[in-house]
Amino acid sequence: MQSTDEILSREVKPGMTRADLVKRAGALGLVASAGSLGPLTEAAFGRAQARRGGTFRLAVSGGSTDFIDGQHIVAKSDIARLMAGWEGLVYFDERYKIKPALAEEMRAEKSNQYLIRLREGVEFHNGKTLTIDDVIYSIRRTKNAKLKLFGNAGLGAIDLKRTRKLDARTARIFLSRPDVTLMEAFAQYFQGVVPVGYQPNAVGKGPLRFIGTGPFKVQSFTPGRESVHVRNENYWRTGQPYFDQVRIINFPDDAAKVNALLSNQIDAMTDVPFAQVPVLNRRGNVEVYISQTGAWTPLCMRVDVTPFKDVRVRRALRLLINRPQVVRQGLSGYGRIANDVYSPFDPAYAGDDFPQRRYDPEQARSLLRRAGQSNLSIELVTSPADTGMVEGATIFAQNAKAGGVNVRVRNVDGGTIYGDQYLKWPFSADYWGTRNYLQQVAAGVLKTAPFNETHWDAYPGYKKFESLYRQALATVNAGKRAQIIREMQRMEYNDGGLIIWGFKNLTDAYSTKIGGFRPDRGTLNLNKYGNGFRTIFFV
Repeated sequence: MQSTDEILSREVKPGMTRADLVKRAGALGLVASAGSLGPLTEAAFGRAQARRGGTFRLAVSGGSTDFIDGQHIVAKSDIARLMAGWEGLVYFDERYKIKPALAEEMRAEKSNQYLIRLREGVEFHNGKTLTIDDVIYSIRRTKNAKLKLFGNAGLGAIDLKRTRKLDARTARIFLSRPDVTLMEAFAQYFQGVVPVGYQPNAVGKGPLRFIGTGPFKVQSFTPGRESVHVRNENYWRTGQPYFDQVRIINFPDDAAKVNALLSNQIDAMTDVPFAQVPVLNRRGNVEVYISQTGAWTPLCMRVDVTPFKDVRVRRALRLLINRPQVVRQGLSGYGRIANDVYSPFDPAYAGDDFPQRRYDPEQARSLLRRAGQSNLSIELVTSPADTGMVEGATIFAQNAKAGGVNVRVRNVDGGTIYGDQYLKWPFSADYWGTRNYLQQVAAGVLKTAPFNETHWDAYPGYKKFESLYRQALATVNAGKRAQIIREMQRMEYNDGGLIIWGFKNLTDAYSTKIGGFRPDRGTLNLNKYGNGFRTIFFV
């Protein structure tokens, strides 16, 4: 039997008001009120109000080193630009479930064998038809270790020598070892499909450097300033995108972004400073978009350098941050405390099962004394590249004084923290988005990870950890796999180089002139940047 929401969603017509919909419901013998139309009807109503055309202006944090690449990111500015122009075979929807995108079909035939079949008629920005050769090339490029692309480790099990093209749209992918996370790897937003010949030698170079299949094409790009993207007239999704143009603008600081939104110089911004959320909530022309996420802004200790190579120092520093205080003050309550374990949305997450670490300066002093590091003085590098990075570092420095530790906080811009020194800082802040555990291990923990920021491979127990990782990838039974993951999490909880003090909400904002944003579990800002700017519009 169909619900009122299902029936009424089909009755929505352009130009209708909410009152019109309530009247129509009454004529059909349905009960509805303007304030509770139901999610399907709300979505249909929003689309009916959509106005096509216009230029959407987004403000993001970014530095002078940002770039555009369909398969790689570092800063938020890189993510926003990638989302406009590229798509993967599959993607995570608003409920964090995997859905098809460029792939019409993608499934595991065996534990070490996958079938990929593409949609018919998809075109790249230059008019070339998407074929399975482009998919195989995209995998090959990702697996090129010299390029150090974000998705390299996630596709590590694919055996390209055995991969077979079956026809222009179909291939059979073979794995050198079982990998139950392969679909998750392909669903990552940075795993865009690029054309054969795309930037074969280095990130950011080559004649095809801006060519993807996404809803918008790059018209111009000035690193450190802005990019302009124009509608892809041959985009494969019917009726999308709505905008004629998207401008993604770098802003040097959060205050400048807020002022630009309030003065109508932009239409949306990422990462509203938490203290500014109440201010924006009082403005009638602005909506604050809040989503609970698995995002985290860790403090990263390199386990291969002094003093952090001593596990007693790492354990001490984890006791020198008042987690409730950081969430309460640093995030203004827009988040929840964490326990030095990431990936809270993973079904195998065990962070809540381990003893919750609490602020304990005396125990920290004892550990540091035994490590010969009493009166420790260290530098902590941070940046306003993402909300929570500066706040977490600052409060940690204040907390650490009670344990006899002097923390000199060095606040630099995004271009500096993610410049040549990135992944080399002995002690620094960083940020990560929502990701399941094994995918996060591949991206930021393994020796082969593109962002091995703690140099965890220097840890004496790393070989065991890596062995458990391989074992987990090959374990099809979810319960048994969770047991293995729990042991991996325990190793990082006890001895890891990450101080994970909290999971934060994403707090973005947009003008009330924009419609189409939907509730999201928060893998990326602003409903995944309006799903690549294709599902949002002017009203």
